[in-house]
Formats: sequence, C-alpha cells, structure tokens
Amino acid sequence: MDAVTVAVLYKNKWVIEVFFKQIERNFELKYFLSDSSNGIKIQIWMALIFNLLFTVLHKRIKEAEDFSTMVMVASKNLCSSVSLEKFQLYTEAYFKSIF
Repeated sequence: MDAVTVAVLYKNKWVIEVFFKQIERNFELKYFLSDSSNGIKIQIWMALIFNLLFTVLHKRIKEAEDFSTMVMVASKNLCSSVSLEKFQLYTEAYFKSIF
C-alpha cells in the first residue's frame, strides 16, 4: 500500500477507537452479560441504538448537559416516567410541576 492509503486507514482506525471508547464508557460495556455470540451481538446493538438516540436528543437540546451526564441521569431514572427531553430543557419548572 502507498503511504496515503496507510495514513487514511490509520486515521479512520482512531475515529472508530474513540467511538467505541465512548460507548464503553457511557454504556458500561466493560463485560458482556452473555456467553453466546447472539447475546453479545444484542448487547452491542443495544448500546449502539442507545448511543444514537442519546446523540439525537443531545443535539436537539442545545442547552443539554454533557453527553455522559445525560446518559447517567437517564440510567438512574429508568423506572420513572420523567421525560428526559423536558427534564433537560426545563429542569426547575419540571420539578415545580411535579412537587
């Protein structure tokens, strides 16, 4: 291969590495919940889907917290009926309407 091709491949490798590091950090993919290849694929696909959903939500809400903070807030409130979008946009007003 010529030097330009190797440089482009190396650059793309690091983009992919950073992407998977973000997913591993935000969605706790430090270990797999299943031993089967199908279970591992499902866990990776779910992390990719959630990453896409949170990325879209984060881009829609200009005043949103940091991406990892938004994911953490959502993970801590999985069983509540709080709208994450409303929570991010109107945090104080949303809590006043609940209490």
